[in-house]
Amino acid sequence: MPDEEIIMAKRLADRDDRAWEEFCRQYSAPLLSLVRLRFACSQELAEEIVHLTFIRCVKGIRTFDPARGRLFDWLKAIACNEAHTVLRHTAPRGQVELAPDNDQWLESMDHAELPDERLCRAELRSLILETVMGLSAHYRQVLLMKYVENRRVADMALVLGQSEKAVESLLTRSRQAFKELLTRRLRKPAALGGNWL
Repeated sequence: MPDEEIIMAKRLADRDDRAWEEFCRQYSAPLLSLVRLRFACSQELAEEIVHLTFIRCVKGIRTFDPARGRLFDWLKAIACNEAHTVLRHTAPRGQVELAPDNDQWLESMDHAELPDERLCRAELRSLILETVMGLSAHYRQVLLMKYVENRRVADMALVLGQSEKAVESLLTRSRQAFKELLTRRLRKPAALGGNWL
């Protein structure tokens, strides 16, 4: 585990309000995306699960052991438990009946995405998101600025207070770290289609 996460965990355990704000800001959006991908639930339900997860984290932060894994993995485990509890108490959706002579849905099947294709894309998105979250905060920040926010290097340099050359170098190291971590994850047998946790 990176030193920055050990420091963050200690600050969280000490009930540092600024650390909790930073923790929520860094981890809530990625966790929300993973919950939606993993449990195929609505935005509203996923937000409820994430909210309950952070409440549980505040209560149980002193049980977190940096030697056993990363903060994001601990957060995912709690989210998984909360999701199972919430989804167990959620009423199942009603079934829609089709009239026997209504074959319009059959025609649309030719143009519909195959479920396997959707699942593969969801698993790939999940893998990429988890890989990004596995990087140090410094690397994660520049990759998000570049590829999610679509910022130019000059703009990133201004925000980070560094030269363009330093930002380009940081981007190169960040991409390399992402590539290495993704390669390691892909070599694990359970990387795709395996256990969420």
